[in-house]
Amino acid sequence: MKPSFRAVGRRFQRGSIAVEAAFSLLILVAFALFESLNWAVYFYQYAAAQKAVHDAGLYLMTAPRLELTTAGADGNPAALAIARKIIASEMAGISYPEPSIVCNYRQASGIPVPKQCTTAGNQDYKQPLIQISVAIDMIYINPLTGNITELRISPYAHVPYVGD
Repeated sequence: MKPSFRAVGRRFQRGSIAVEAAFSLLILVAFALFESLNWAVYFYQYAAAQKAVHDAGLYLMTAPRLELTTAGADGNPAALAIARKIIASEMAGISYPEPSIVCNYRQASGIPVPKQCTTAGNQDYKQPLIQISVAIDMIYINPLTGNITELRISPYAHVPYVGD
């Protein structure tokens, strides 16, 4: 006896639901993976920037007074140039703006005043250096699409100055 046309058709459709489910799940997983990959890159860049700012702050915290009062090649204190090199080496491959480095000096009244770190300001013993702030404020660019996002990466480190 010959099998009917329906029985032959059913035999070829066996497993088609599994194939459709595999394609549907593949598309759903691809969208979830795309978004999680974007967040993974964001947090990687944030962690790299945070570590760079922290390490530069730790260096400036213990920098000798001589390096803060001696002008470097760019006219700023030599210690700031070294701190910028620390940030540049740890942020290799990530575009970032110039880091902001601010020195806080204590006035005679005892109130700390933030000023730009300069060689002349660091030589003034009437206003001792008490704290250094290092910060980076950068916009996150999605590496998968190249679009500028609304996310910002803004790590900062406020460290007391304990140098000599």
